[in-house]
Amino acid sequence: MSGLLEKDICLLLRGHRNMLILFFMICVFLGLGQPGTFILGYLPSLMLVVLIGTFSCDESDNGFPFLFTLPIDRKTYIQEKYVFCVGGTVVSFAIAWVLYMASQVLHGVSNLSGLLLENAGMIPVFLAVFFIALSVMIPVQIKFGAESARVLMAGICFFFAGVVLFVQKIAGEATLDQIAELLGTITGNVPGQAGIFAVSIAVVLISYGISVRFMEKREI
Repeated sequence: MSGLLEKDICLLLRGHRNMLILFFMICVFLGLGQPGTFILGYLPSLMLVVLIGTFSCDESDNGFPFLFTLPIDRKTYIQEKYVFCVGGTVVSFAIAWVLYMASQVLHGVSNLSGLLLENAGMIPVFLAVFFIALSVMIPVQIKFGAESARVLMAGICFFFAGVVLFVQKIAGEATLDQIAELLGTITGNVPGQAGIFAVSIAVVLISYGISVRFMEKREI
């Protein structure tokens, strides 16, 4: 697995170097330019797309037939992808958190320890959202391939947007406000935050099992 991790890291740093530099510059500008938490969602989301993109690089130019001539099996390949994507997401979120704290300092916040304690509960919630997102994206990528996966993921996003608009139209703004208030209550206390994070870990493990099955059945 270490060889696969090294491959993906080199692919990320060499093949996507210019894009990563551009993304980082944009994130630094946005992160330091405003005191809000926007950067905590923006940078890991961009990084998640880049990490999932390594599947496309593996598929291109008949990459899979060559890759599996090496002493690895399909299960090991999937294990490495989950470790790589989860680890990359955590690292990108840590960088986003540093930018967020730096923006607070630039905007006059002096009590960083108090701010850190106040907002520490956001960490498991943000990570849970990203883990659930990659738990959906990886099996879709393996099952349908790079091009079809992009179309399907766009369709899923439009579907959820349609559900929100439907609920808003049928139930009204008050119902949406009640749902938002309920979510705020759940994510605003430690047991709720821990529960959401535990659920996201369970989703990742289920997704891993599904991805292994998809990969074992896939024709290379």
